[in-house]
Amino acid sequence: MTAFLQSVAYARRRQPIVIVNTLRSLPTAFLLLLATTVAPAAAQSPRPTRRQEVTPELDRSAFADADARLILARARSFRIAQDTALRAYDAKSFLRFTIGMGVRRIGADKLLLRTEQSARVRWAREAGVWVEPTGRRTAFPMGSAQLDLADAAPIPYFPGRESLWIPSGDMRVVQAEVNELDMLHPLAIGAEAYYRYSTGDSLTIRLPDGRAIRLRELRISARRPDWRAFVGSFWFDVDRGGLVRAAYRMAADLDVWQMASDEQKAKLRELEQRVRSDTGVLAERARVELKRERGTFLEALGKKLVAGTMTPLRAKLTAVTVEFGLYEGRFWLPKLNVAEGELIGGFLRAPLKWQESFRYESVNGTEAVPVVPLPGQMGLAADDTLRGTTGFVTIGDNRRPPADTSAAARVAREDSLVKTYNLRVDTLRTAAEVARLKGDTASERRLLARAARRSAMSRQIIRRRAGCTSDSTYFAGTVSRYKGALRTAIRLPCDLTRLDNSPDLPGSIYDEGEELFGASERDELLKSLDFSLQAGWGPKPPVLHTGLDLLRFNRIEGLSLGGSVTSELGLGFVAQAIARFGIGDRVLNGELSLARGNGREEMKLGIFHRLGVANDDWGAPLSFGASVSNLLNARDEGFYYRTWGAELAGTREAPASFGAASLRWRLFAERQRSAGVEPNTQASLRNVIGSARFGQNIAAAPLTAVGAGGELVRGFGMNPIDARADVRVRVEGALTDRADSLGTSGYGRVALDATIARLVRGFPVSVSGAVGTSAGDLPPQRAFYVGGLQTVRGQFAAPDGAGRVGNAFWLVRTELGLGEQRALRPSLFYDAGWAGQRSELARSGRPLSGAGVGLSLLDGLVRTDVSRGIWPEQRWRWDVYLGSRF
Repeated sequence: MTAFLQSVAYARRRQPIVIVNTLRSLPTAFLLLLATTVAPAAAQSPRPTRRQEVTPELDRSAFADADARLILARARSFRIAQDTALRAYDAKSFLRFTIGMGVRRIGADKLLLRTEQSARVRWAREAGVWVEPTGRRTAFPMGSAQLDLADAAPIPYFPGRESLWIPSGDMRVVQAEVNELDMLHPLAIGAEAYYRYSTGDSLTIRLPDGRAIRLRELRISARRPDWRAFVGSFWFDVDRGGLVRAAYRMAADLDVWQMASDEQKAKLRELEQRVRSDTGVLAERARVELKRERGTFLEALGKKLVAGTMTPLRAKLTAVTVEFGLYEGRFWLPKLNVAEGELIGGFLRAPLKWQESFRYESVNGTEAVPVVPLPGQMGLAADDTLRGTTGFVTIGDNRRPPADTSAAARVAREDSLVKTYNLRVDTLRTAAEVARLKGDTASERRLLARAARRSAMSRQIIRRRAGCTSDSTYFAGTVSRYKGALRTAIRLPCDLTRLDNSPDLPGSIYDEGEELFGASERDELLKSLDFSLQAGWGPKPPVLHTGLDLLRFNRIEGLSLGGSVTSELGLGFVAQAIARFGIGDRVLNGELSLARGNGREEMKLGIFHRLGVANDDWGAPLSFGASVSNLLNARDEGFYYRTWGAELAGTREAPASFGAASLRWRLFAERQRSAGVEPNTQASLRNVIGSARFGQNIAAAPLTAVGAGGELVRGFGMNPIDARADVRVRVEGALTDRADSLGTSGYGRVALDATIARLVRGFPVSVSGAVGTSAGDLPPQRAFYVGGLQTVRGQFAAPDGAGRVGNAFWLVRTELGLGEQRALRPSLFYDAGWAGQRSELARSGRPLSGAGVGLSLLDGLVRTDVSRGIWPEQRWRWDVYLGSRF
C-alpha cells in the first residue's frame, strides 16, 4: 500500500510527460497502478527513524489494564527474538490480486483485472529462499493482458519477517522501533506514544496431544486519526507472545494529493537548505535538482489539471485479516492474509483486494535446499537483479506464437534480443556518463538502473538457454526484496505455457475461492472492526477543498461553484461543511454534516438546503459528467426542486468484494418547493454555434415530508463469458401535509431494476428490465419519469406528456455487442418504456421507443451513442457520457 502511495506522490511531482503517457491509455493506467502497488521494495530508499518520546504520562495512559501491558511486552519479545528451532519448510503459496472499477459510490463494481499466481516456496536457514512459479493467469475482461508477479511471490517466513502484514515492503521486515516516517507499527518499541491497548476476549485451543493453548485478544486503537496508524483486534498466544490472528484497518483515509504536496514541500526545503549550505559541485547539483523539482509553468499546469480532474484522490485500507496455523505442534506460520482497500479519484473508484494463502508440504523437513547464489555464481553479475519475464506488465496478445518455431529460429531470436539489449546498455551508460559530467546525479542513477535492467535481461536469456538444454526449469536469477533484507532465487519453467493450466490454480479465475481464502471465517473475524474500535479523539485542522467534483452546470443553477471544509475529529467522526452558489438562480445552497464510519459502514447526520433531483432513479444529473454534457449540448435531463431539512443517512458494504451487496438508507424531514419551471440559463456550446435550448423543468408541489428511503444493489457473477446480473431495489415512503381527494396524506414508492448479461455465440447480449409502482398521493417531484439517455435512448426527457410521467412505470433496454472485446466495443440497442397511472400499468398502450448504435470504452466507463427515436419523437441525438450499464 505504501509503495503505491509513494509512487503516486512521485509521479505527481515529475514532468507532465509521466501524466500524459499514463492517461493515454486507461487500461495501462490501471495496470501501472497495480505494478506500483506490488513493486519490490528494494527500489525504495530507506528512511531515517523518527519517533515521539514515550513520557510517563503517555506510558500510563496507553494501557487500560495490566494484562494489556503484559501481552504487548511478550509480543514485542517474540517478534524480535525469532524462533531459531524452525530450520526449513516446503510450502505452496497462492496469490490473487483483484482490481474493480466503478463510477458511483454505491453500486455493483465491474471487474477490471484479476491475476493469480501459485508457486512452490522452499526455505532453509542456512540456504535462503527459492521460489518456483507453478501457475499464472490473468483475467482482463476489457482487453488482453499478461501480468507476472513471480518476483513478488508471497514468502511465508524468513528470519526477520514481520508478522503484522500489509501488501507492502515497508512492513515485511521487523523494525525494532516505531517510525513516524512510515506506517506506525502498533507492536514496535515506542508505539505507546501513538496507540492505546486493552484486553478483550479469550480462547483456549485443545491440541490432539492434550495440550491447551491460551489465546487472548489485544484491542489496539490509535490515539488520533492518522492514515499511518491502525485500529484492530489482535489475538496472541498468551504463553509465547506469537500473533495468531488479527483484523485491522487504517485509522483514517489518506488524501493522496495532500501527502504529495507535503512531501514536495519538504523536498524543496531540503534542497534549498543544501543550496545555501553546500559549496562547489554539491551546491550546483542541488541547484539542478531544485530546478527540476520546481518544474516549468507547463509542468505546474499539467499537475493542476490532473489534480483537478482526479480530486479528491483518496486511498484507504478498509480491512486486513491475518491468520496463522500451528505446525509441528509449536510453530505459528502464516496461513491466510487478505487486504481490502479502495482508491477514489474524482468520479472513479477502484476497489482493490489482495489475497495470499499457504499450504505447507513439510516443516523442518530433511530435503536439501540449495544455497541462493551470490554475484559471481551461476552467471550472476555484481548488479544482477531479476527482470524480463517477471515484475512488469504487458498489454496485448504477447503470447502469440512466432511464425517459425524451429530451434534454429528460436536461437536466432534470442541472439537478436541479446544483441539489442547489449547495444541499449552501451547507449544508456554513455548517457549516464554525460549526466554525471553535468552534475545531474539523479539522471545518472536512473540511466544506470535502466542499463542494469537491460543487462540482467540479456544474461537471463543466456542462463535460460544453458539451463533448458538438460532440464524443464532453469535458474532465472535473484530478486532483492524488502530493502535488501531478503535475496530470493527464482526458477522458471522453460515452457511458460505450463503455468496457464496448473493444477495449483482454482478451477476458474472467477471463482470466489472459499476453499482457499476461508471467506466465512474471515467475515467472523471482521465483525470486531465495528464502530467501537476507532482512533481516539483528536480533531485535525480543517481542510478547505475546491475542485471539479464541486463544480456543476445545469439549467436551474447555471454554473454552480462549491467548496467544502472538512475536519477529522477522531472516534470515527468527520465534520464537514459544504457551500455552493448558483450564478444562474443566485441561490446559496449548503450542508452541515457529522459522519461516523468504520471502513465498511458509515452513518451521517446533517442539515441541508439543496437542489433535489426528481428523476434520481437513473443516472446522476448533478454529477460532473452530466454537467459537461449540459454545457456542450444544452440537454439537461434532470428535473429539479428545492428542499431544506435534516436527514440521518447511512451506507453499508457487504463483507465480500465485487459482486456483493451495498445498502444505502435515509431518514428525512424536509420542506420541498418548486425550483421554477423556466430555465435560468441558456448558455451552452450548441447554443453559441446553433439554436439548442434547455427545456422546461417540472412544477414541484410545495409540501413538508417526513419519511425514509433505501436502496439495495446486488451483483451476481464476474465471468464475462457466463451469465452476470446486477439487481437494484429502491423503496421510499413519507407522510406529507398534502392530502389528495381521498384524504391520503403521504406516499410510498418502490422500483425494481435488473440487468442480465451473457455471451451468446461470441456476441455479448444484455437485457435490462425495470418496473415501479406507488401508493398514496405521489407529488410531481417524486413521480417516475421515462424518456431520455438513462431510460429510453432516442427520446428526450420532458416534464409531461403521454407515457412520460406517472406514479407507475416499466422499462426494457436491450443491447447486442459486436464482438467480445470490452476495451472498445460497438453495439446495437433498442429501448422501450412507459410511465403513467398505476391503474393503467397492465394496459399501458404504445410505449416510448428508440434504437441506435453505441461505442463503449472500458466496459461502459465511457460511452457514446447515436440514437433515433421511434415513437413518439422521431429525431436523431448524439450523446457522450460516463458510467453506462453496458
